[in-house]
Amino acid sequence: MEKTITVLPVYYETIFRSPGQHERRLGFWVDRIGKADYVKGPLSRLRVLGQYAVVAVESGDGEIITRGKGVHKVCRGDALLLMPSEPAAYGPRRKWSTRWIVWNGPAARQAADAMELERRSPVISGGAEVVRGTFDRLAGLMALEDVAGALERQAVVLNMLSAIARPRGAETACAPAGPDWEALLLYIRGHLNARLTPAGMASFCHMSAPHFRRMFRRHTGRSPMEFVMAERIARAKSLLIRGMPIKHSAQAVGFADRFYFMRVFRKVAGQTAGQFVASNRGSRPRMEEER
Repeated sequence: MEKTITVLPVYYETIFRSPGQHERRLGFWVDRIGKADYVKGPLSRLRVLGQYAVVAVESGDGEIITRGKGVHKVCRGDALLLMPSEPAAYGPRRKWSTRWIVWNGPAARQAADAMELERRSPVISGGAEVVRGTFDRLAGLMALEDVAGALERQAVVLNMLSAIARPRGAETACAPAGPDWEALLLYIRGHLNARLTPAGMASFCHMSAPHFRRMFRRHTGRSPMEFVMAERIARAKSLLIRGMPIKHSAQAVGFADRFYFMRVFRKVAGQTAGQFVASNRGSRPRMEEER
């Protein structure tokens, strides 16, 4: 494998966010955060990111290859630590869900040197929970352009680094596990506007459809589609409260037919969408879509 790593081609990341004036003065900025699902693909080349990054693996397992540290297994719940100049590639054995944080700047390099991050394994065992908490805090700070926002982002990332830099247990093989229900529910909530079927959800859990239906009801108390519909209506309620018209709210949560949405809304919520809007907006006039 070492010979294979040495011959893999290397490419350099070219997508960077220009830091704001306060971030430049601080010498530290969060370039971007994000999350996505990936399916298995060939690890055919290594990337030099040019920035610091952590990647939380929230479901699935796989591996990471780095030019200097070799091949490492990655389990659900682990986090990957990527250094700016280290060529690396990573991916799932079948499929996985990840979220990531990318940051940079002279102060970021000083922090990395002080914590000796270059010497660490690229796999932080059990680190996904720390990354997920950091991601959630950053999500509410990314739009802030003042100095306070830049300082808060820096503090949040440095707190994360201090947590993952603490000594942890040695890397172990990924243990066989049952269905990752948390990952499935996260997937459902992230794809409410897509076509969700029991067969597709069963495939996500690597289970047969009949067995999946039984296990899902045992875990949630509902059938898969009852759960999906309840989640869609809960999301629609949130959109309606924010002022989105009923028609657009229906489309945003996967209902192409507004009238079918209205029927499901009434069944799940115990009132019509128009009644829900009126009760949450006081005397605001009803919109055309609500008539």
